[in-house]
Amino acid sequence: MNILIAEDEFATADAIQRLVEHMGHATRWACSGPEALISLEKTPCELMILSAQLRDADITYLLPSLRRHHPDLPVVALTSRNSLSLEQQIRKWGVIYYLIKPLNTEELGSIVSHVSIKQA
Repeated sequence: MNILIAEDEFATADAIQRLVEHMGHATRWACSGPEALISLEKTPCELMILSAQLRDADITYLLPSLRRHHPDLPVVALTSRNSLSLEQQIRKWGVIYYLIKPLNTEELGSIVSHVSIKQA
C-alpha cells in the first residue's frame, strides 16, 4: 500500500515512516499542505496520514480541496490538541481516525493494518 505522510515535524514524520515501511508499505513525505496536494496529483496513494496543524495549512482548509479531488481516500488525522469540535468538524470531511500526539505507534500500526486489509 502507498501511504502519504503530511507532517511538518520531522521526528513525527520519521517515526511514522519507519513504522509503516517496517510493515511493508511504501511511503512519501510532504512537509506542507500544498506539497501534499501536489504529491497526490502526481502519484495517488491508498492512505494519507495528515497532521491537523501544518505550519502553512490547517486541516480544515485542506480537507475540502482534498475531498474534491480524492473523495474516497482514507485519511488519518494527527493532532497535538484534543478538541471535540475539531474532531467533529474534520470527521464531516471523511477522516476515518483522529489520533492525538504523541503518537501511540501500536495504535497507528493497527489502523494502517486495518486500512491495508480493506484495500486488498
